[in-house]
Amino acid sequence: MLGVDLNTYRFDYDLTFAALVMNADGTTYHRFGGRDETSASSRLTVAGLVRVLEAALPEHEAYEKGPKPKREGVAPRTVEQIPTMARRIANKKPDCVHCHTVNDVERELAQEEKRWKRDDLWVFPLPEHVGLKLDSDDVARVVSVTPGSQAAKAGAMAGDVLVTLGEQRILSEADVQWALERADAGPTKLPLVYERRSARVEAELELAAGWKRATALALSWRPAMWGIRPSPGFGGRDVSADEKEKLGVAFGFRVNYLVDWGEHAEDGKNAAAAGIRKGDVVVGCDSKRDFAGHAHFQAWFRLEKKAGEDTAIEVLREGNPVTVKMKVLP
Repeated sequence: MLGVDLNTYRFDYDLTFAALVMNADGTTYHRFGGRDETSASSRLTVAGLVRVLEAALPEHEAYEKGPKPKREGVAPRTVEQIPTMARRIANKKPDCVHCHTVNDVERELAQEEKRWKRDDLWVFPLPEHVGLKLDSDDVARVVSVTPGSQAAKAGAMAGDVLVTLGEQRILSEADVQWALERADAGPTKLPLVYERRSARVEAELELAAGWKRATALALSWRPAMWGIRPSPGFGGRDVSADEKEKLGVAFGFRVNYLVDWGEHAEDGKNAAAAGIRKGDVVVGCDSKRDFAGHAHFQAWFRLEKKAGEDTAIEVLREGNPVTVKMKVLP
């Protein structure tokens, strides 16, 4: 991301893959790419990408022939210009800056300036967050609508084809996410247009305060999650399905590191002092054992635990159950 204008190339920086369908003047027509906690490619298909590219061609031709919209003069902004990043590279400029680092340094700056809020974690909501499940190949077509959801209340049904959401013309799931990202996190109404059997339907998504908030599982895949506190101060790798069966547990990860280095070395030292050891298999926390994996545990801890409270980490040590009582650090 070194040298990239963040005001022009705006997308979900946590993604493994993202594509912008753009005009040479910097206008973005559409976006493609997305993922969830299941895998980095769970929402990517070649057929879906081809469909977006082909469907965008008439839009590009019309844009080229028609009068260009007035573009406000916005100065380019790069990751190097963000003060928290500038300090990182003051001594040595790295050869590469990962996309997700933009989110990290933006958050660090917001925290320094006392304007960061926990709700800022919830970015680029998936269509399912408002009740829409889209086809992975025919990427603007609705596969299903969650009963009672915002989309259901707007009248959307399976088989509908999304046309616009807010001000964004919809060709892909990523277009929906962009429209939801730009929408206010407070109470708001977002215009929705869809086609049903060639008939145009105009509706609204009515969104309540805090509507962008999601679950720890939804946060767990994002690299940005790791910079959030509080932190347990330890981590590791999920044990295999065979080992879980042998141990008689549904969830478990083996501790292979304690964070006793870096800016928050106190986290790992706190965990060690409480009794966490490398080699322990963590199987639960405060009687919660339904984690999907190690990353889910880490996201849940950051969202649910509060500084100063006691927590009980349930581990297996050489096959024997042990409960480690630990104070959560700020």
